[in-house]
Amino acid sequence: MNKAKEINQLLDDMLAIQSESNRVMTEVDGRKPLYNKNTGEKITKKQVLELAQAQIIEIKNDLNKLTNNGKAIKGLFNNQYYVNDIIQDKLIAEKERDNCK
Repeated sequence: MNKAKEINQLLDDMLAIQSESNRVMTEVDGRKPLYNKNTGEKITKKQVLELAQAQIIEIKNDLNKLTNNGKAIKGLFNNQYYVNDIIQDKLIAEKERDNCK
């Protein structure tokens, strides 16, 4: 995977986590017990939001490593040879539509 695709994937992951975190904030009642779908353990709304924040921080750290704190990425997305991957955009849109059903 080239650097632009790696960055786009990390940014997409971060946006998905932020979106789900916002959904949890507004839609989930903090008084009701929640369960970790992987382990089955009880977890609180606060723990879910803290986990989401930790994942976002991890993604930001990965982005900083990948881009050398932004120094190694200048001009990557705004040069005349950069072409957005339309097929990847379509696949992401289809995946999001499937998740909404």
